[in-house]
Amino acid sequence: MFAHTGAMRLHPADELSELLNLDQAARLANVSRRTLDRWIASRRLRVYEVRGHTGRYVREDELLEVERERRRSRRRGRPGARVNVA
Repeated sequence: MFAHTGAMRLHPADELSELLNLDQAARLANVSRRTLDRWIASRRLRVYEVRGHTGRYVREDELLEVERERRRSRRRGRPGARVNVA
């Protein structure tokens, strides 16, 4: 792991098909690139670098897990939200 980027370096022989560049990942998760950068900065999502390729990548399965967690937390409501009971 590299301290300056927080990126893990992968060997090109590893599954590239599971990796998405950040623009692809943002489209798949239906979020902005800025949101993706926040998830990476907060370590909710790991970023990878692949030797011989430029750019940063995320694993599709990890991205989908973060997105599922985001949807679950939305359903729970925000902390301190008022609930009207009739």
